[in-house]
Amino acid sequence: MNTDLHPFANPGRTKLSLVSRGVALPQGLSQPSRWIADVNAGETVVDIRLHSGHFCTVPVGQPYTEKSTFQLHEADGGCYLSCAGEKQAVELVETPLFYRKTTRSGARMGSFASLHDKLLMLQPTLGCGFFAEQQMACSYCQYDSMLNELEPPLRDPLDLVEVVRTALAERDVDTVYLYNGFAPGDDAGLGRLVPVIALLRRHLGHRQIALETIAPTDVSVIDELYAAGLDVFVCNLELHDQARFAEVCPGKQKHGGQAAIWNALLHANSVFCEGAVVSHIIPGLEPLSATIEGMKELVKNRIVPLLVPFRPLPGTALADRALPSLDDIEEALLVQYELLADSGIPTHRLRDMGRVLTPMEGRALVGDEIALSDKLWSASGAGRRIGGWMDKLRRGLRVQHSGTVE
Repeated sequence: MNTDLHPFANPGRTKLSLVSRGVALPQGLSQPSRWIADVNAGETVVDIRLHSGHFCTVPVGQPYTEKSTFQLHEADGGCYLSCAGEKQAVELVETPLFYRKTTRSGARMGSFASLHDKLLMLQPTLGCGFFAEQQMACSYCQYDSMLNELEPPLRDPLDLVEVVRTALAERDVDTVYLYNGFAPGDDAGLGRLVPVIALLRRHLGHRQIALETIAPTDVSVIDELYAAGLDVFVCNLELHDQARFAEVCPGKQKHGGQAAIWNALLHANSVFCEGAVVSHIIPGLEPLSATIEGMKELVKNRIVPLLVPFRPLPGTALADRALPSLDDIEEALLVQYELLADSGIPTHRLRDMGRVLTPMEGRALVGDEIALSDKLWSASGAGRRIGGWMDKLRRGLRVQHSGTVE
């Protein structure tokens, strides 16, 4: 492990600091609309590529980011980061042009889609039903839409397709990542997304489709999602400590709790390719020992843990909670690295993710290179195409064998 305290000595540690703490803008940016975008229903970010090539989607303009030890400056037509008296040139990535375009129905594309490197994130529903009930929303979440209803409306699927096609015309896209907020019913609203995913699948070729969702109690809809073309299933444990989970995630606790999440994850693991079932854990909302135990339990069940460090967003119940220690987050990431390396679970599905240090990137903390097998599927365009073809073949064989109709 690299123990050099220079802020730019270890790119993994630099990225971890940026995505966890954000970056301060002491002089602002001369063309903010060119670089700063709204994502996640309210958080503002800039996309930065480090000298090492690591891609970072970095929070800005929040109370906690203004206290960051990293500052972003413009000079001589370029940009650089400064920290502890040291400087490093970085590349700012412009916000996509399609953000300012509208669909044929009149919806502004940037209001429900964001593109970061090769990761296109879409909001197919207008809100999350937890916000329609008092004190049911997760305490860390900012996704409070004016249109929130107990069963949030589904966005016109043709708007989603139009955004996908427009984004593909502008940049290379590798993964389309969908969010499903809570909706009532045994399928948690997932049944509505089955035809949407099937429609997107026809326009995406070899590219991955991922879905992050509330746990359904009727897990048969997971088979339907896979048959329709879903590649990556994400259902979040959030915290390992059960009492803390109930406190932080009251809506999820009311609708099945951690048992429902485990049931969905384990069923999905019987359906999807290995390494394609993922669960977030949030360091900083429970003792570090509990986070580590949660990761161990997930890896034991062949589920990929993804660490998403807590960030105190304005307007949320946890807005005043302190940021977790970077040392604690790094320790958790090192444990994650060891667990996944020992397990042999492939991690190449989680790629081009600027908001977190992915399991593949976690190797940088110990000075290791990305494994050759992961490089083949994640870094190589040919590898991604072959992977997409293999996914299609596996899906077709499974659907044919089970009798599930797309």
